[in-house]
Amino acid sequence: MNTFETPLSPIRLCLITCLGLIWLLSQGVTGAELQSEVTLWLESGQAVATSQLSGRREIPLGAQEIVLSSGTNGINGIVVTSRRLLGFSSRVLTWSKKELDVNEKVFERKILPTFSLIRTDRHLYGFRGVNGLWLEEPLGMREKVNRFHSNDYGAVFITNERLVGFTPLLGGFASKSLDVHEHILGVDNENGLIAVSTNRRTLVFGTRLSGWDEFE
Repeated sequence: MNTFETPLSPIRLCLITCLGLIWLLSQGVTGAELQSEVTLWLESGQAVATSQLSGRREIPLGAQEIVLSSGTNGINGIVVTSRRLLGFSSRVLTWSKKELDVNEKVFERKILPTFSLIRTDRHLYGFRGVNGLWLEEPLGMREKVNRFHSNDYGAVFITNERLVGFTPLLGGFASKSLDVHEHILGVDNENGLIAVSTNRRTLVFGTRLSGWDEFE
């Protein structure tokens, strides 16, 4: 869901396009190589996954653990339950889990070819399919996610306090604080990059391993 409220200037669009081409050329994985590699299903109190390189891999569910949703895309499969987040990676051929806090509510789930994202009322969780690891970013007491933008190379959450980005190449989440009087004008999501334009600057996510580039 992309919102275009104020167009980016031609100079910024040109810069973003060039950066995007560099980013795409630097990636060794194409869309054709990332067709779904994981098959996932539920049976007899357990989640089961298989991939092209592995046999059957199971992870047991608790006696009163309820499965809320599940899905696969590219190299990863995700199961969201009432207690945990379960992720399966076809690259490491194993399940990994992340315990949810008591009464933590899951609001949103996005499964992309190389990573997955879960948004709750308390955290942002990222599953990195390359190494099968869960990463998390806590949300502030008064922090609310207003918008979410994603593509195959990364994602950005826009909150009332900051911008939070995630890609499968970063060590974790990367954030940029917003000033008190800084307002979001528009978002451009093209060429593997997500550019957020404010009344003070343009922040581009996905151009380097540090996550964010900033232009006045």
